Amino acid sequence: MPHVELPSGIRIRYDERGPRDGRPLVLSHGFSVGLEMWYPQMHVLSQQYRLICWDARGHGGSSAPAELDSYTMPALAADLRGLLEALDAADGAIVAGMSFGGQIVTQYAVDHPDDTYALIVSDSTTRGADSPPRPSRSFEEWAGDPGMEGCMRAMRERPDLTAALRTLDVPSLLIVGTLDEMILPGFERIADALPKRRVVRLAGCVHGTSSQRPRDWNQAVLDFLRDVDAGAPLGEDITL
Repeated sequence: MPHVELPSGIRIRYDERGPRDGRPLVLSHGFSVGLEMWYPQMHVLSQQYRLICWDARGHGGSSAPAELDSYTMPALAADLRGLLEALDAADGAIVAGMSFGGQIVTQYAVDHPDDTYALIVSDSTTRGADSPPRPSRSFEEWAGDPGMEGCMRAMRERPDLTAALRTLDVPSLLIVGTLDEMILPGFERIADALPKRRVVRLAGCVHGTSSQRPRDWNQAVLDFLRDVDAGAPLGEDITL
């Protein structure tokens, strides 16, 4: 797969498919996996969009700096920005992500609201005023692996964007599983904060909705983007 060398020295692996003149749609993976997690989405979403999947720093074929302080959520969002600029895909991009990737694209949308056409956050929420719940995998498990340890640190120490989202004038789709005990306790933070959002709850799903019910996940994304293009009002809370 191709790579982009960013001015920061970070090397980012990516996959691009679909019409070159289509609107960019970027998918950002979850923690400890890579862009391959999006295989169930690639064919369907690339029919209409210029689909770009990528490996965040510390993951897959991208750089994994040894300096743990280099892993922050703003830095990860800056990597995404650098990739999109290198691909001439930053203007009017749709940014989407799952869990860890959802945190990256939320930060990206806050940092670059004028260039974000739509935001799709799956299986993720904001940090909140207090520290987030302890992840299912302990921090110590990743000691010695700078990519995993650094990104875990980035998640646990990420800025709380709840207040910033209240003024984010970007159409947003939130997808969550009805059995996701990791996200549901804090899900209303992001759902209540975003002024232009649709919530889709996938019944019977735990964390990782895009792989458990890929057809319904894909259709929820396509329906949302169709409605954004049409200027349809948002605000719904839908269970499928």
